[in-house]
Amino acid sequence: MKMVIRVIVADDSSYQRTMISKMISEHEKIEVIDTARNGEEAVEKVLKFQPDVLLLDLIMPKLGGLEALKRIRLKYPVPTIVFSVLDPKTLDSSVKALLLGAFDYIIKPGGIWKVELPKFKKQLISKIILAYKSKKIKQFNKKSEKKIIPDIKTQKRINTFKSEKIKYEIKENFPKPTFKNNKGLNLDIIVIGTSVGGPKTLRSILKKIPKKFTCPILIVQHLNSNFMEMFANNLNEICKLNVKVAENDEIIHSGNIYLAPGGKHMEIIRRNNKPLIRVFTGDPINFCKPSVDPLFISAARIFKNQVLGIILTGIGFDGTEGLKAIRLAGGITIAESQETCVVFGMPKVAIEKGAAEIIVPNYQIIDYMVKFSNRFKYRISDRSYLGEGDINERGNETN
Repeated sequence: MKMVIRVIVADDSSYQRTMISKMISEHEKIEVIDTARNGEEAVEKVLKFQPDVLLLDLIMPKLGGLEALKRIRLKYPVPTIVFSVLDPKTLDSSVKALLLGAFDYIIKPGGIWKVELPKFKKQLISKIILAYKSKKIKQFNKKSEKKIIPDIKTQKRINTFKSEKIKYEIKENFPKPTFKNNKGLNLDIIVIGTSVGGPKTLRSILKKIPKKFTCPILIVQHLNSNFMEMFANNLNEICKLNVKVAENDEIIHSGNIYLAPGGKHMEIIRRNNKPLIRVFTGDPINFCKPSVDPLFISAARIFKNQVLGIILTGIGFDGTEGLKAIRLAGGITIAESQETCVVFGMPKVAIEKGAAEIIVPNYQIIDYMVKFSNRFKYRISDRSYLGEGDINERGNETN
């Protein structure tokens, strides 16, 4: 039986509703089952027809797209792709939609639609198919999940890893890390990489971080550069730590969460025995800019075994080589399990390649972060601070 993705298009512009509907209906696997002219209609029709994917404009009359999304997610959490435009007045709504749990966003053509349509069409169809697949992934069998997630009793996992011969492969001509002496760096650090589904997941994790958290956190989130300031501002409103977009050559301090600027890579360098952030352009790595790998590999190079590396939900394989580097350097590595991933892509590859030591749902990750931050008086080579009889047992019960 041929797969058909049932889509509802919600947009207040009659021209754009017609154009988008016709455009995506040309794909053999997509069917537009209805359209909506405003937020109220969007809520009504989603609940009535229960589509596989919703395309939602955020600026609509009667009921705005953001409020419509909130109501829809309470009653029928359909994968939603929000339409955004590069207008400072609307960017905040786009970011809030992602934080609320919209699957993804797409920027409407800013010029003449007919000129920019082919690229827009290709991107939109790709996102619709991926959103549909994400819905199906959530229906996975619990038994198959247990096969993916290994026993994470600490000592057993470490011994198994030490006996493995993992070849470190470098892609995209990124330099292999040289694990220099980290003596003098009186600081532990946490690095996080994520893509689709990341904004909401990061929000749920970061808002739980206590005020006296000792580790700086550096994050690569695949997101359009125009959204990054708004994204940082929104996170800053709910976090007890300071959240900011990273700047080139700034010193890394405790009590700060640094976001990679959109469209630029971020890595850690060492100067005068101080850890600094380097922001640079360069070519895409793993088809991404920013890429997770430069951050993770540089963290392994500079901090060695004083790193906690985390891979969250996302498309593709970005971050796997970097997470492997952190593990080889003696750091702790975590991948989000399939149970909570919006897209089980980046974590899945990291797990399959042996880069992740610990695999848990996203709501347990904060426990590991807090324990890692509080373990300053211990050496990271002693994994006992993770608490085998505490977090690990709860993790196994969940899985």
